[in-house]
Amino acid sequence: MRCIPCLPRGSSEEHSRCRCGCLPLCMRNLVTCCLGRDGGDDARHSPSINGSQLSTGSSAGPPAQPHERTSKHSTFRLRCAERSVPGMDNSYPVKLIVFDFDETISMVTFMAKDSDTPAERKLLRDINFETPWVDGSRLEKLKQLLQALAKGEDGRDRALTILTKNSNRNGISGVLQLLTDADLARFFDAMWIMPARPGQHSGVYQEDGKWILFDPPIDKVVQFKSDVLQHVATNPQEWFPQLLSRNGKMSPLQRLLMDLRMEGVVLVDDQRFNFQSETTQLLRYCKVARYDAAYRCVGFQKDMGGIGAHSDADYETLRRFVEDPWMCKETLQVRCSARPLPAEQERNPVKLVVFDFDETLTMATFMPRDEGCESTIGWLPSDELVPEWTAPDLIQYNFESPWASGSRVARLQSLFQSLVDGSVGQPRALAILTRNQSGVVAVLNLLRIAGLDQHFSVIWTMPAKPDVAAGAYQVDGKWTTFDPPVSAWHDHKADLLANVVTQPEAWFPQLANGKASDEPRLGSLRHLSLENVVLVDDERANFRTDSEQSMARVLRYCKVARYDETYRNCGSLNQMGGIGAHSEADYETLQSFVEQPWNFPYEPSPGLGVVAASALHTGAAGEGGADLGEGEGHVPEGRQREVEPKEQERKLPRVRTSGSPDLSSFATLPQSTSLSLTTHSL
Repeated sequence: MRCIPCLPRGSSEEHSRCRCGCLPLCMRNLVTCCLGRDGGDDARHSPSINGSQLSTGSSAGPPAQPHERTSKHSTFRLRCAERSVPGMDNSYPVKLIVFDFDETISMVTFMAKDSDTPAERKLLRDINFETPWVDGSRLEKLKQLLQALAKGEDGRDRALTILTKNSNRNGISGVLQLLTDADLARFFDAMWIMPARPGQHSGVYQEDGKWILFDPPIDKVVQFKSDVLQHVATNPQEWFPQLLSRNGKMSPLQRLLMDLRMEGVVLVDDQRFNFQSETTQLLRYCKVARYDAAYRCVGFQKDMGGIGAHSDADYETLRRFVEDPWMCKETLQVRCSARPLPAEQERNPVKLVVFDFDETLTMATFMPRDEGCESTIGWLPSDELVPEWTAPDLIQYNFESPWASGSRVARLQSLFQSLVDGSVGQPRALAILTRNQSGVVAVLNLLRIAGLDQHFSVIWTMPAKPDVAAGAYQVDGKWTTFDPPVSAWHDHKADLLANVVTQPEAWFPQLANGKASDEPRLGSLRHLSLENVVLVDDERANFRTDSEQSMARVLRYCKVARYDETYRNCGSLNQMGGIGAHSEADYETLQSFVEQPWNFPYEPSPGLGVVAASALHTGAAGEGGADLGEGEGHVPEGRQREVEPKEQERKLPRVRTSGSPDLSSFATLPQSTSLSLTTHSL
């Protein structure tokens, strides 16, 4: 029995829906499936967003339970990178942005029919493009993003295209129809579909607001997106027929693409293997997160995606990357930067170092599920009646690296001690600012088990939750919870740190109660400026607010590298991190930066100068969002999801014990389209 709260009518498992009218059956499903009383294989079909397995219990001693990664939010973010390749001109600006369609522009793809009513088309539009996990309209945010990408902040134009492997019967016309219904087509200059199909056009381009079918040389290129885009960069006129002048004048698009090189191309895609082939690799790319979810009225869906599906930070991350791709080097080492300051402030010392927790201090976070871990300071795994973890296992899975020699925990302890002491006589305080959903006590308990808590003065968690402490502070080795003013400020780390600077007593209770008088590292916090604070984080979006009102920025920061790896017996994990996870140089780099941040100047555009990236307006929460709630409505009859070919290597569940991946996929159903197009022959 699968515990899926919403399956389409007519499904063989329709009886498991919570709206079936059979309350006793639904309650039995809750107990047997959701609470892990049934040890059947269907446990891995839980409605959790990340597709992780739920634990199964047994009355005969401790079960072999899978342990779920709890730092899930980071796995649903877009990730951008620029490769470091000999001979590459990293000052070359981005001129062409190529988007995948399925699970990149769309979240899932259900094709339209000629016979669809206006209500059915609206329903499909919401299912394909609107997210139930983030407030506001995803379509409106995509429109703002595409408009911002097409015209850079310095006035520079960029071309936007679609390159898709969508398998619907009508090919590129069907994709164009969906984008037109969503009012997104107008932002693109051309769309291409691969592989080429006999008797069908593989491309369509826009000229003077009119879409025209044509035949790009898809069949002449190796069938990998990286190879296709290399051909586009070398022969743009074959992929953009509008480059061919009709009146002897050079068009803006022709001027833009006439000297296009691979450095000027960015591919945004949800499938990693599209970024390189055996012969070519893309130099700049953005990977859209994939996930499994019980989704609206269509039930459990595997390999969903979509820019901004789970986080508004995706839009700003992509926008900033396109403006300054050289700031996102593909590296496994920490990277530190100090923004430009007036001469009189440039050498002001660092007084406070603030660390993120998930994928910064941890490699990936595995949090015990015992309630005591979240509520009782000093909790230990041995406090459980049937221990889920041992203390050594918690340390190993959360903090120790299998890719570095020696103990990572010991190196972190040494780093923290060095930062607190200061080699130039400047004592410093260490703090943690995290979005960990388990709360401040759980974070503290993991740190205590690893012996990493002693160097920190305070821990803050965000966002604030009713009746739950959002902070904990340490005095003479004793930790006490308190309520910092997290909810009083915009929900972004840059905004909170700006308030820490102006009201340190509200964030460090030791200052308010006089306990800091004999601790120089805390006493120095009474007089803070933004340049006195360093943020160490694996999320680039945390260094600058997404609020147009505050425009808060972190002036000195260290970006921890992210990567995807097969981790211990957990299978493949997305967007792992951790200071020193792959390179011991991280510790020295971070310490050197904190001592002398002016030696690590912010790296602007190598050729264009500093480009200031402003926040992307995302609209008021809840306004214009999809009106299709969980389980409301039904996919029009006979409609099935369009899916691209699967990735070459299947992602395993994010759990400690590997499970057998479900390789089932959704069939495709040929559809027709009502879009009227003109045909152009080159």
